[in-house]
Amino acid sequence: MPLRLLASPDLKMCDVKYDHPLLQLTEKQVRAVRDYGGLDLDRLKEGVQTVLDWCSKEEHLQAAVPYLAKTIMVERMLLLSKGSVEICKKRIDHVLTARGLIPELALNRKPEEFKEILNCVNYVALPKVHPVDNSRVLICKFKEDLENFTLLRYFRYAFYLGEYRLYDDYGIAERYVVDMKNLNLGILAKINPVVLKKAEILSTEGYGTKIKGIHLLNAPSFVDKFVFLLKQGMKQKVAERIHVHSTYEDFHEHVPKEILPKDYGGDAPSVEKLDAAWTDLLRSEEAQRMIKDLDKIVSDESRRTSSKFNEEYLGMPGSFRKLDVD
Repeated sequence: MPLRLLASPDLKMCDVKYDHPLLQLTEKQVRAVRDYGGLDLDRLKEGVQTVLDWCSKEEHLQAAVPYLAKTIMVERMLLLSKGSVEICKKRIDHVLTARGLIPELALNRKPEEFKEILNCVNYVALPKVHPVDNSRVLICKFKEDLENFTLLRYFRYAFYLGEYRLYDDYGIAERYVVDMKNLNLGILAKINPVVLKKAEILSTEGYGTKIKGIHLLNAPSFVDKFVFLLKQGMKQKVAERIHVHSTYEDFHEHVPKEILPKDYGGDAPSVEKLDAAWTDLLRSEEAQRMIKDLDKIVSDESRRTSSKFNEEYLGMPGSFRKLDVD
């Protein structure tokens, strides 16, 4: 099967969607992401093929290869690994293992199941990337009625949108913006640290996502309690990147107005309009086919040749039942 993004020898990879309506990319941004990995296109193509060949020889990964090759996952992992094929192999094994171990976040998703969570929040990826660090900015804007909000539903939808981007986006870093305007103290009881920890593991230990910042806007009086609970499920390095902004001017020093929706002083469409566009896109027949394929990108632990699933994978034995959150 031909690799989706690696067919052209010039600076453009043939299937990068520079005209995607909701995920704008430029050649400069794509080049900057590749420069991070320190690979030219020939070495990048060779490295991706080497990793896919390796996966095809590993019994627990074999079935995933045809679907894995349709995405940019291997290429992304190779860039995050600074061109190291051996590190990339471990990353791929980790993420395919993590997706299988956390099916409640990563598998068997359908658009109709998200009606309740989308009545509670707007969740969107912004069309333009951050001009300084090339991170994709994602905004969560809480609505007034949060009766049916659960953290599990929220992260299930967040990974649903995020994994769709493994086909049509190109990047290795993200920033998260949380608009807390409509939150009340009741939200604290809905923050499950174990679910939060699973999401953090799947994001950073699995996909290796570089989290550039978590930005809290319109913070309520109980924001310190909210931040405390968030930090219970995060690594210290990620927790240190939480920013509580007292003004939009302060926020704009981290995320420039030029890429933001008009809700936050920018020129992009409103969060509500972006949310409606994302909802329509993810309900499309093509998106559903892509998401269904993602269900096949998991390891088959019954075919793993090693004698035991050791603690190298996700830093713990192959179960979250004994997960401790300090």
